[in-house]
Amino acid sequence: MNDLKKTKKELAVELEELREKIKSYESQDGGESGLFGNNYSFIVESVPSGIVMTDETGKIVFVNSLVSATLGYGNGELLGKSIEILVPERYRRAHSVFRDTFMMSPIARPMGKGRDLFARKKDGTEFPVEIGLNPVKTKNGFVVLSTLVDITERKLAERLLREGEERLRGIMENTSDAVLLFDGDGRIESVNRAGLVLFTGSENGEIGNIWEIITPEHRESFTAKLRNAKEGVSVTDFETELMKKDGRRVPVSISLVYMSHGGGRFIETVRDISARVAMRKKIIELEKSQIVGRMAEGFAHHMGTPLASMLLRVQMLKEDVSNIPGCEGILEKLDSIERQILYGQKVIQRLLKFVGNPISEKSPEDAASILTESVDLIRPLLKKKIIDVLVDTEDNLMILTDTNLLHLVFTDTIMNAVDAMPGGGSLTLTASGVKVPGFAVITINDTGDGIPKEIIPYVFEPFFTTKPAGMGTGLGLSVAKRIISDHGGEISIKSKEGEGTTVTIKLPIFSEEQQ
Repeated sequence: MNDLKKTKKELAVELEELREKIKSYESQDGGESGLFGNNYSFIVESVPSGIVMTDETGKIVFVNSLVSATLGYGNGELLGKSIEILVPERYRRAHSVFRDTFMMSPIARPMGKGRDLFARKKDGTEFPVEIGLNPVKTKNGFVVLSTLVDITERKLAERLLREGEERLRGIMENTSDAVLLFDGDGRIESVNRAGLVLFTGSENGEIGNIWEIITPEHRESFTAKLRNAKEGVSVTDFETELMKKDGRRVPVSISLVYMSHGGGRFIETVRDISARVAMRKKIIELEKSQIVGRMAEGFAHHMGTPLASMLLRVQMLKEDVSNIPGCEGILEKLDSIERQILYGQKVIQRLLKFVGNPISEKSPEDAASILTESVDLIRPLLKKKIIDVLVDTEDNLMILTDTNLLHLVFTDTIMNAVDAMPGGGSLTLTASGVKVPGFAVITINDTGDGIPKEIIPYVFEPFFTTKPAGMGTGLGLSVAKRIISDHGGEISIKSKEGEGTTVTIKLPIFSEEQQ
């Protein structure tokens, strides 16, 4: 359209210059050499457009050689003919009416504004033209000076461009990727259906500017990619995050193409790679789980021998003191130590089996009882650390579980809470079946140091620990998450520095119908 407007402007300028020259020469020769003398011929032949002059009745009084050659007429062959000879037959009657109307109020203007115009050659063929009209008052009366430009090539280019745009639009609407067309300021000129659905959730949504969907922290890198595309550097499969209208973020892969014509435009193709990212995370988690499994196996094998030796020594001590009067208290403590060692061996055996084949052996058990038992196992340590314990549980919270593995999760979580309260504090444990329908919800809350906000997303990662070097392996919570997931449940953490931490575990409630 810019080229079309430019052509019309050029025509108007040419007409005005031609009109002024005619008036100038007419005033100089005093009309002695006639309206169409040598001076006029020189003027119109110098114009790089087809020129046709008609009198007030529509008779052709002059044409330049460019018109004759373009229309297939010989020199002088058109003189005295009606201008309608150059008009396609189907338009001639209407054209004569338009011509009479124009002569009633002759002003310079383009002809047929908003309509396609055609000229007719001598052999009857037609071609698209652009025509400008300019009335000139001479001493011999009014003449209409018309410029005629063959726009066949322009129309062909417009048609090809239009067909290309239609093909592009068809591709845009039939691809599952989002496609956005925007200018250098980010104003979106076109977005396909997939793009509207991805970013607004509706085919009827609206996106006004590309920067509406660029996350603040990625604006600088996106600007760099735009610059690369503009410089001709390939931008394909660039992974980033974009923002939906509701504020949610979506991982995407972006390709950018810059089109220099038409003021400069960018075509951005956006592919939702949520599934790809999720699969990548699963692969990473699987690799980490395999590492955890190997670590756990190594740990279990290395701990097995010392535990067996400790158990043997405890059992020998029990035999030695059992016959000594007054040693009942010592025997009771040895019994407690023996139970702890046996429990440790059992947990190691179950953990070994779990990491080798994460399908645990489950049976209906009371979640509240398992939680209470876990607290009892480390109650002496809690007392020593000056930690007040409150246990509030509902009875008969039946879940399908591997008791030993769930003990491991609870005790490890409680031990983390103990480590977070080196100067003592409070520990609150609850088990409820009414907070979330269909689930037993267990919470373990401490009043410890809390966890920094930026660290919380990583606490379930294998080998990640907030404890000083040598004080933790970073495996506890990752194993706990794996065990809880195997139970069909969820584990999450909420924490605030200086205010403590709450671990929430949700496990499906077991019903009689499941038996």
